[in-house]
Parts: sequence; structure tokens; C-alpha cells
Amino acid sequence: MSYPKTQILPGVKSIGWIDCTKLQPHVDLHGICETVTPILTAINVVDFFGKAECDCKTEKQSANRVSTASLTFSCATLLPIHLHLGFVVTDVNGQTWLIGQAEPPYPKIKVTHSVGYPDGDAAGYEYEVTHISLCSLIECIASY
Repeated sequence: MSYPKTQILPGVKSIGWIDCTKLQPHVDLHGICETVTPILTAINVVDFFGKAECDCKTEKQSANRVSTASLTFSCATLLPIHLHLGFVVTDVNGQTWLIGQAEPPYPKIKVTHSVGYPDGDAAGYEYEVTHISLCSLIECIASY
């Protein structure tokens, strides 16, 4: 595999959040081996609006593989960011992806509250999720 490698999801159809501490251990190793990981915990649907984007960049740093997944979306509700949140993303092709793992480092979440403009712009919360790990965008099986 040549580095750097960038994977961009063709479009985001659905997003759900999970509590990372309820995932099975070492899902990042499943991602490296390219085995599909089952999500065996509750997935809470996020009702996002506008355009959601998800991508992952993998590169080599000091002979180590480093993968950085990014997810951006907007929704009307504040998610429980006091938990170690992970995200399950389904692309327009029906492929499901996991961002997060049971062990640190957990995904970092930046939240911006937007009140919109009087001319009709949507008000809500803008989320920027970043996860850096050995493998941070992992193919998974999930049912909402």
C-alpha cells in the first residue's frame, strides 16, 4: 500500500452515535485486517440536515500507520458529548463505517452552536468529529 491514502465516502445517508466504551476491544485491529466489525451496542440515530461529509486519510509517520477520520454534519439537537462518543456512518451505497473505538484515543468532537439568520437559515449545532488511530474508519455491520 502506498501512502498517503485518502478515502472519501461518496455521500452520507445516515449517522448514528454510540457509546465507545460499549464497543468490543481493539476494533482498530479489525480495520487493519480489513475484517468487518459488528456493532453490538445501541445506535442512536442523528437527524442531521444539510450536507454531511466523511473522509479518512492514512499516512505513514515514523514507520507507523496513522489514520485520521473526519466527519462533519449539522443537526438540531445537542448530542451527549460528556460520553466518549463514536459514530456509525452509512454511505449512499449502503456501506456502514465506524468511527471510534473502546480504548483511547477517542474521537474528538468540536461543536458550534449556530442560531441562523432571519432570512431562513437553519439554526442548530455544527459538529466536526476527528479520530486519529491505527485505523479510524472501520467497515462494520450495524442495524439501526
